[in-house]
Amino acid sequence: MKRTFIILLLTAVFCVSEAFGQTENSRLTWGVKAKVDVEIPGKWKNDDVSLTMYRPGYGFTAGAVCNIDLGSNVYLEPGLTLFYEDYSYKDLVITNESGGAVQKDPGLYKLGFRIPVVVGSVFPINERASFSIFTGPVLSYAFAGKIDIDSDVDSDLDGLDLFRGQRRFDCAWKIGVGCPIDNYMISLEAEFGITDLLKAKDMSFRENRVSLGFTYYF
Repeated sequence: MKRTFIILLLTAVFCVSEAFGQTENSRLTWGVKAKVDVEIPGKWKNDDVSLTMYRPGYGFTAGAVCNIDLGSNVYLEPGLTLFYEDYSYKDLVITNESGGAVQKDPGLYKLGFRIPVVVGSVFPINERASFSIFTGPVLSYAFAGKIDIDSDVDSDLDGLDLFRGQRRFDCAWKIGVGCPIDNYMISLEAEFGITDLLKAKDMSFRENRVSLGFTYYF
């Protein structure tokens, strides 16, 4: 998985380097971006079984982007963002030694970095507004994560590092539409998980999300 992440990261760096090496007519615009995310964790799957282990949750993303005008209303936009995501287990009951239920559907969270690299096209509407479509890979690394078990619960899951069961590295594919107006853009985006995040040998699991984004370009 680390090798795949490194290859994808190098590919992203190469694309950005090529964009910076374009003709003098190319134009760079820096910006800041924030998103509200709806986390849609996929099912745990193998050849015969499909299990809904998680409920949808929420998250947010914030960071910097660099919009590179490639000409002919085409652009490349890499970014570096910090993300937080939070969702919960579904129909998971934690019991005590006597078998009594002490907590149901504990939550889990992740905190990390994402590197989106999208290619887009702009369709002007008038002098101020336009319509944009874009797509590209999103590389992620979660440097913190935890299953949120109540402190008074006597369980093997108490304070469990999430990454004993899930991988830190992730790759997703983003598609989105946006409406640039002057120096702003409002966007609706979807990310579809490519990487199998589950460390279990006989099951697989991927994360997806839908986001509402707001970008301001300097």
